Amino acid sequence: MPIMQWSARVMALLVAGMFLFLLGGEIFYPHSGPPAHLREWTGIGLLAIAIAGMLLAWKWEAPGALMSLAAVASFVLIAGLRRYGVIAVLAAPGILFLADWIVKATHLKHHQHSG
Repeated sequence: MPIMQWSARVMALLVAGMFLFLLGGEIFYPHSGPPAHLREWTGIGLLAIAIAGMLLAWKWEAPGALMSLAAVASFVLIAGLRRYGVIAVLAAPGILFLADWIVKATHLKHHQHSG
């Protein structure tokens, strides 16, 4: 479904842009100094992996989406994030890419059996 696919792509670009904007802000205008704890570095790494998964999903939808969603889930668990709106925004591209892949796979399977 082109609409779902492009929605996922646009959302992935927006999330990646927000991440880079926030990361750049912290690099150039740090509020509390650089990350000092392993937990903070792990969180940054997991968010970077989630973004990478979103971008990989442009070419490989299922693996990229699963990589992104696994990284977001790990981030939520490690960071103890309870802001559900933020979680929803972070997970949305992966969910959309995965849903698009499922629809395409189901549609292809249906056409193979009926043809």
